Order: sequence, then structure tokens, then C-alpha cells
Amino acid sequence: MVGKCKLCGENKKLCQKSHIIPNFMYQDLFDEENRIHAFQVKNSKIKQLGSRQTGEFDKYILCPSCDNKTLGRLDTYVSLILYDGYPKTFQRCESPNGMKYISYTGIDYVRFKLFLLSVLWRASISTRPLFREVRLGPHEERIRQMLLNSDPGEYLKYPCVMMTYRHLKDWPVDIVTQASHSRANGGHVYKFMVSGMLYIFFISDNAIPTALMDVPINRKGEIKIILSPPRLARRAVENMTGIKMV
Repeated sequence: MVGKCKLCGENKKLCQKSHIIPNFMYQDLFDEENRIHAFQVKNSKIKQLGSRQTGEFDKYILCPSCDNKTLGRLDTYVSLILYDGYPKTFQRCESPNGMKYISYTGIDYVRFKLFLLSVLWRASISTRPLFREVRLGPHEERIRQMLLNSDPGEYLKYPCVMMTYRHLKDWPVDIVTQASHSRANGGHVYKFMVSGMLYIFFISDNAIPTALMDVPINRKGEIKIILSPPRLARRAVENMTGIKMV
């Protein structure tokens, strides 16, 4: 199919399917037959969306160059950083206020930040039910330009705080939920929960709490991934899934 690519804006042959969230982020959600079981939560009720061999994707939204090269290279880099032992330095730390986290250094700021922005942007242009709350308005075009120009912006421009509960024994990591929208400090916040990881995007200026300003990836290639305590993890899972944790 030939049409207008949503990223480069050119009329080209479009990909039959383009992933919104890359498959590597779903790694704990596939069953023994390599199928992912997706569900949608509405009014605290779980609706099964069926099984498939891949994660969420849209049809005919991106050209092969934008999908496989511009965005695909970002996906590959971050998958190596987070899951495949790509060279970096990390250590477990605790802040003076008791927040425990993993500190990563040696990260490519441009590629990592652009990857995070690409997930947010892809969700905004998607028509899939899991992303229906992600509507960026004028920020969608601004982020598109940032992706096209390989411009990640300053570190507090659309920052993303990453939090995990994968370190907690016997906690379910086979959960993917609808992305959610909320307000904080007068700004917009979008949350994605995928496979034991929570990605929190702060859209408006000053939306990110002061206590978290040193957590997102910065130009020095440093990032902190917060190790969620059980109480906070329980609240996040219950709020985003409607499932009561025991």
C-alpha cells in the first residue's frame, strides 16, 4: 500500500505492520508457543484481546525506512542496553531519602532518549485500544520533528522516569496494560506498564516532581531505574490493571 508515512511525511510504500511497543519490551509476556496474550482493562474488568505472535502494531503508518532504520536502530540499541548485556556500567544505590535504584552510566543519551520519545510518539499516532488515552496534541508534531532530526532535546524536555518491580520475588511480570493518562503539577503524565517495567512520561514543563529530576537519562549518559518497593509496586499494579494484589 502506498500512502503518507506518519514520520517522514512522504508518500511511499508503507509497511504492512509497524510495532508501537517493540517486541523486546514484551519478553516475559510470551507463552511456550511464543504468543502474547493481550488484554484491555476497563471499569476494573479485564477484556481478553486475543493471542498473537507479536506485540501491538498498526498497519500502514510508517515507510520501511522510518520503521526499520530511523526507529528500528533505536529499538535495537535499547534492547541491547536493557536486556542483552551491551557494555555499560551499573550499580545498585540508595539515595539519602531511601529511594533504591540501579544507576547506569555509559549510555548514549541521543539514542536512548530518542527511543523513549519514539515509544510515546508511536502510541500517540496509534489507533490500537491499548493506547487510546495517549493523545499528545501539539506535542505529537514536536516529537515527530525531534525524531526526524535526531534531536533528543534537553534532558528535562519530555523526561521519562523508569521504575521496575522485577526485583521483587514472585511478583507478576506477565502484565501489559493500557497506557494511562493523568495530571500532575498542572501538566500531563502518561504511564506504560510492560513486563514489570513502568515508563512514566512527563509532557508539560514542570510536571516532573523535583525529587525525580535526576532520575531520567541525562546528557552525561546517566540514568537511574527506580527499584520499586512492594507498597508502591502494589499501588501501581492495582491502579493500572484494576486487579487487587494479595
